[in-house]
Amino acid sequence: MFICPPASLLNRKIAKAKFLANSHPSTRIRELLTSQVQDIIWHAKLSPESINLPATPAVAEIEVFHLALKGKDVHPDLLDFLDKSIPHPIIFRLKNIEGHLAYSAAYKRPSESELFGHVLGSRFSTPFTPQSSSPLVLPTALDLEKLYLILFEQLLPLSARSNEPLEALILRNKQHQLLSRQIQALQNKANREKQFNRRVALNQELNLLKDQLDTLQS
Repeated sequence: MFICPPASLLNRKIAKAKFLANSHPSTRIRELLTSQVQDIIWHAKLSPESINLPATPAVAEIEVFHLALKGKDVHPDLLDFLDKSIPHPIIFRLKNIEGHLAYSAAYKRPSESELFGHVLGSRFSTPFTPQSSSPLVLPTALDLEKLYLILFEQLLPLSARSNEPLEALILRNKQHQLLSRQIQALQNKANREKQFNRRVALNQELNLLKDQLDTLQS
C-alpha cells in the first residue's frame, strides 16, 4: 500500500496480553486473538512530529499496525476490538501464513456525545495478495485528516463520485459489500439447485441483485 517515512517508524511489538488487560474483551474475542494472531507490531506513528503534517481536531495522529496471522485470514470482529482499544485511527497491514498481504481499516471519528471518545464505522479490507515488490510512497496531503481520508478511501471497493460526501461514499460501499455477499451466496445456491424451474427463479433473482450492484458501481 505505502512505505512509511523513516522518522515515523517504531516497529514495536505489543504483547497481546496488554490489549486483553486494558479492554476486558469477551471470551470469544480472547479466543480469536489467541488462535488467529501471532504478533502485533506497532509499525509506525504518522504525526506532526514524524511526517511534518499538521494535526486536526478529528485526526491527531494515524497508527500503522502490522499483524502476523497464524492462518489465512482474521475475523473482522477481532480487528474492531483492537481498533477500539486505540483512540487514534489505525491502518492494519495483515500478513497471513502464506505470506500474502491485505490492508484493513474502519473509519474512526471523534464522538459527538462523549468527551475524548471515538466512533468506529464499517470496516473495509483489501483481498490478500502476494507481496508487492514496489510499494507506494506515502500520498501527499495538506494535513493528517486529509491523509487519513486518502488512505482509507484506497481500501474501498468503489471510488467517490463527483462531490460525494464521505458518509454517502461509506454507505454506498457498505451496500456494495453486503450486496456482493448476497450475490455470491445466491450464485452458489443456484449452482447447487437441481430443479430447472427453481434454478430459473434463482437466476432471475440473481439478475435483479446484479442490476442493483451495477447501480451502486455507476
